[in-house]
Amino acid sequence: MSVSPFAQLIVMGVSGSGKTTLGRGLSAHYGFPFLDADDFHTPEAKAKMASGEGLTDADRAPWLARLKTALDESAAKSGGVVLACSALKSSYRTTLGGPQTGFVFLDVPPEVLRSRLEERQGSYAKVSLLPSQLATLEEPDAGDALTVHVKADEDAGLVLADALRQLDALSGR
Repeated sequence: MSVSPFAQLIVMGVSGSGKTTLGRGLSAHYGFPFLDADDFHTPEAKAKMASGEGLTDADRAPWLARLKTALDESAAKSGGVVLACSALKSSYRTTLGGPQTGFVFLDVPPEVLRSRLEERQGSYAKVSLLPSQLATLEEPDAGDALTVHVKADEDAGLVLADALRQLDALSGR
Protein backbone atom coordinates (compact mmCIF):
# COMPACT_ATOMS: atom_id res chain seq x y z
CA MET A 1 0.00 0.00 0.00
CA SER A 2 1.32 3.47 -0.83
CA VAL A 3 0.30 6.99 0.05
CA SER A 4 -2.18 8.85 -2.13
CA PRO A 5 -1.48 12.49 -2.97
CA PHE A 6 -5.20 13.14 -2.31
CA ALA A 7 -7.57 12.24 0.53
CA GLN A 8 -10.42 12.08 -1.97
CA LEU A 9 -9.91 10.50 -5.39
CA ILE A 10 -12.73 10.77 -7.90
CA VAL A 11 -12.55 8.57 -10.98
CA MET A 12 -14.66 10.25 -13.65
CA GLY A 13 -15.91 9.67 -17.16
CA VAL A 14 -18.99 8.68 -19.12
CA SER A 15 -20.86 5.39 -18.71
CA GLY A 16 -18.78 2.43 -19.78
CA SER A 17 -15.42 4.14 -19.32
CA GLY A 18 -14.28 1.82 -16.52
CA LYS A 19 -14.74 4.08 -13.51
CA THR A 20 -15.81 1.32 -11.14
CA THR A 21 -13.01 -1.02 -12.17
CA LEU A 22 -10.32 1.65 -11.81
CA GLY A 23 -11.90 3.01 -8.62
CA ARG A 24 -11.84 -0.41 -6.99
CA GLY A 25 -8.19 -0.84 -8.02
CA LEU A 26 -7.20 2.52 -6.55
CA SER A 27 -9.21 1.76 -3.41
CA ALA A 28 -7.33 -1.51 -2.90
CA HIS A 29 -3.97 0.09 -3.67
CA TYR A 30 -4.38 2.95 -1.20
CA GLY A 31 -6.46 1.10 1.39
CA PHE A 32 -9.30 3.61 1.06
CA PRO A 33 -13.00 2.77 1.11
CA PHE A 34 -14.67 2.69 -2.32
CA LEU A 35 -17.92 4.47 -3.15
CA ASP A 36 -19.87 4.08 -6.38
CA ALA A 37 -21.98 7.12 -7.29
CA ASP A 38 -24.52 4.80 -8.92
CA ASP A 39 -25.47 3.62 -5.42
CA PHE A 40 -26.58 7.17 -4.54
CA HIS A 41 -29.12 7.61 -7.37
CA THR A 42 -32.78 7.48 -6.45
CA PRO A 43 -34.96 4.75 -7.95
CA GLU A 44 -36.66 7.48 -9.99
CA ALA A 45 -33.37 8.66 -11.47
CA LYS A 46 -32.37 5.10 -12.31
CA ALA A 47 -35.73 4.51 -14.00
CA LYS A 48 -35.34 7.71 -16.01
CA MET A 49 -31.90 6.66 -17.22
CA ALA A 50 -33.07 3.10 -17.92
CA SER A 51 -35.67 4.58 -20.26
CA GLY A 52 -32.84 6.22 -22.20
CA GLU A 53 -33.39 9.72 -20.87
CA GLY A 54 -30.41 11.59 -19.46
CA LEU A 55 -30.57 13.38 -16.13
CA THR A 56 -30.87 17.15 -15.94
CA ASP A 57 -28.90 19.44 -13.66
CA ALA A 58 -31.98 19.59 -11.42
CA ASP A 59 -32.04 15.78 -11.24
CA ARG A 60 -28.36 15.68 -10.38
CA ALA A 61 -28.26 18.42 -7.71
CA PRO A 62 -29.56 16.35 -4.76
CA TRP A 63 -27.46 13.38 -5.93
CA LEU A 64 -24.32 15.53 -5.95
CA ALA A 65 -25.16 16.80 -2.46
CA ARG A 66 -25.48 13.21 -1.18
CA LEU A 67 -22.17 12.33 -2.82
CA LYS A 68 -20.35 15.31 -1.30
CA THR A 69 -21.61 14.39 2.17
CA ALA A 70 -20.55 10.76 1.71
CA LEU A 71 -17.12 11.80 0.40
CA ASP A 72 -16.44 14.13 3.30
CA GLU A 73 -17.71 11.70 5.94
CA SER A 74 -15.78 8.75 4.51
CA ALA A 75 -12.54 10.70 4.16
CA ALA A 76 -12.85 12.04 7.71
CA LYS A 77 -13.47 8.56 9.12
CA SER A 78 -10.95 6.61 7.02
CA GLY A 79 -8.32 9.16 6.02
CA GLY A 80 -9.25 8.80 2.37
CA VAL A 81 -11.86 7.64 -0.10
CA VAL A 82 -12.19 6.70 -3.78
CA LEU A 83 -15.39 7.55 -5.65
CA ALA A 84 -16.42 6.36 -9.11
CA CYS A 85 -18.63 9.13 -10.51
CA SER A 86 -19.39 10.49 -13.96
CA ALA A 87 -18.75 14.11 -12.81
CA LEU A 88 -19.47 15.16 -16.39
CA LYS A 89 -19.54 18.93 -15.93
CA SER A 90 -17.02 21.28 -14.39
CA SER A 91 -19.73 22.59 -12.05
CA TYR A 92 -20.34 19.04 -10.76
CA ARG A 93 -16.63 18.63 -10.07
CA THR A 94 -16.63 21.96 -8.23
CA THR A 95 -19.50 20.72 -6.05
CA LEU A 96 -17.70 17.47 -5.27
CA GLY A 97 -14.17 18.81 -4.97
CA GLY A 98 -12.18 20.36 -2.20
CA PRO A 99 -8.55 21.10 -1.37
CA GLN A 100 -7.70 17.40 -0.92
CA THR A 101 -9.63 16.12 -3.97
CA GLY A 102 -8.04 14.74 -7.10
CA PHE A 103 -9.83 13.74 -10.30
CA VAL A 104 -8.80 10.95 -12.66
CA PHE A 105 -10.52 11.28 -16.04
CA LEU A 106 -10.93 8.14 -18.14
CA ASP A 107 -10.74 9.20 -21.78
CA VAL A 108 -12.14 6.35 -23.86
CA PRO A 109 -12.91 6.38 -27.61
CA PRO A 110 -16.69 6.51 -28.31
CA GLU A 111 -16.64 3.25 -30.27
CA VAL A 112 -15.09 1.46 -27.27
CA LEU A 113 -17.71 2.96 -24.96
CA ARG A 114 -20.49 1.86 -27.31
CA SER A 115 -19.13 -1.69 -27.47
CA ARG A 116 -18.80 -1.92 -23.67
CA LEU A 117 -22.32 -0.61 -23.08
CA GLU A 118 -23.81 -2.98 -25.65
CA GLU A 119 -22.20 -5.91 -23.79
CA ARG A 120 -23.25 -4.69 -20.33
CA GLN A 121 -25.92 -6.74 -18.59
CA GLY A 122 -28.22 -5.66 -15.76
CA SER A 123 -27.38 -1.96 -15.68
CA TYR A 124 -29.72 0.98 -16.14
CA ALA A 125 -26.90 2.78 -18.01
CA LYS A 126 -27.45 1.43 -21.49
CA VAL A 127 -25.98 2.44 -24.83
CA SER A 128 -28.98 4.76 -25.41
CA LEU A 129 -27.53 7.11 -22.74
CA LEU A 130 -24.16 7.44 -24.45
CA PRO A 131 -25.04 10.34 -26.79
CA SER A 132 -26.41 12.49 -23.95
CA GLN A 133 -23.43 11.63 -21.73
CA LEU A 134 -20.94 12.59 -24.45
CA ALA A 135 -22.87 15.80 -25.18
CA THR A 136 -22.88 16.74 -21.47
CA LEU A 137 -19.21 15.88 -20.85
CA GLU A 138 -16.97 18.87 -20.26
CA GLU A 139 -13.51 17.33 -20.40
CA PRO A 140 -11.33 18.63 -17.58
CA ASP A 141 -8.30 20.77 -18.33
CA ALA A 142 -4.90 19.20 -17.76
CA GLY A 143 -4.46 21.07 -14.46
CA ASP A 144 -7.85 19.96 -13.16
CA ALA A 145 -7.51 16.18 -13.55
CA LEU A 146 -5.14 13.42 -14.46
CA THR A 147 -6.17 11.94 -17.78
CA VAL A 148 -5.83 8.25 -18.51
CA HIS A 149 -6.25 7.51 -22.22
CA VAL A 150 -7.79 4.06 -22.59
CA LYS A 151 -7.21 2.07 -25.77
CA ALA A 152 -9.68 -0.41 -27.25
CA ASP A 153 -7.90 -3.56 -26.14
CA GLU A 154 -6.28 -2.23 -22.98
CA ASP A 155 -6.31 -4.45 -19.91
CA ALA A 156 -7.71 -2.97 -16.68
CA GLY A 157 -4.36 -3.63 -15.00
CA LEU A 158 -2.59 -1.37 -17.50
CA VAL A 159 -5.14 1.38 -16.91
CA LEU A 160 -4.56 1.10 -13.15
CA ALA A 161 -0.79 1.16 -13.65
CA ASP A 162 -1.04 4.32 -15.77
CA ALA A 163 -3.22 6.06 -13.17
CA LEU A 164 -0.88 5.04 -10.34
CA ARG A 165 2.16 6.22 -12.29
CA GLN A 166 0.58 9.66 -12.70
CA LEU A 167 -0.55 9.82 -9.07
CA ASP A 168 2.91 8.75 -7.86
CA ALA A 169 4.44 11.53 -9.96
CA LEU A 170 2.27 14.02 -8.06
CA SER A 171 3.54 12.56 -4.79
CA GLY A 172 7.13 13.03 -5.93
CA ARG A 173 7.85 9.29 -6.14
